[in-house]
Amino acid sequence: MSEQTILVEVPSTKKLLTATAIALAAAILILCAFVLPAEYGIDPFKTGRALGLGALADTSEAPARNATTASPPATPPASPALKASINPVLVPSPTGDAPTVKDVFISQPDRFRLDSREITLDPGEGMEIKYDMKKGAGLLYSWTASAALPYEFHGEPDLKPAGKQGTDYYESYELNDKAGSAQGNGTFLAPSTGIHGWFWENKTGKPVTLRVVSAGFFDWISLNRKNKQTALKPMDPYALRGHPAIPDEPVQ
Repeated sequence: MSEQTILVEVPSTKKLLTATAIALAAAILILCAFVLPAEYGIDPFKTGRALGLGALADTSEAPARNATTASPPATPPASPALKASINPVLVPSPTGDAPTVKDVFISQPDRFRLDSREITLDPGEGMEIKYDMKKGAGLLYSWTASAALPYEFHGEPDLKPAGKQGTDYYESYELNDKAGSAQGNGTFLAPSTGIHGWFWENKTGKPVTLRVVSAGFFDWISLNRKNKQTALKPMDPYALRGHPAIPDEPVQ
């Protein structure tokens, strides 16, 4: 049997370096054109946008964002003065005594104040009365009018959303600008620190008398009437010289 010699040509160093350079360039091109746009949203050649690869990056990041949302970092509980709502929780007594109801009130840093006003609105006249309140402060109110008045109950927070600074941004709580009403009674908890109250408009053809009585935790009152805004001081019931005489009238 004859032996056959097989000759294998070994590539030169120059050819090896050239092939390596070509492979490296191709790998960089693939990385920049396809991998980076699809995985990380980085698109230096704009090929990801053309091929729609950016959506893949958004999808791959979604689970991480959802996981962050589902498990937010622990934050200390807000102080009672910063609460803007109450959420009563009934806790049964382990000994069979009366149950305990938690979170039924919001403590305030200062005592309450009073205000009572009677104003006559001319035909076509509008007016605002608002109260400067801290977040979580309460307001107990009743107002009556001699005729139905369209109104809006709204607030202007001191801290406005991004992009709304320096504007007349406000948030509406209750709107009745069609038929209106001749009265309003209720309890209000301020959702934010700012001024909160009503705008009334007399759309009748005659003067309308409006009476507003309020009690709550507010610092001052904003009266906006006839294009003039005035800050008014409320009444401190504890500053009165004597307690009002209240007759002991039995309920029949």
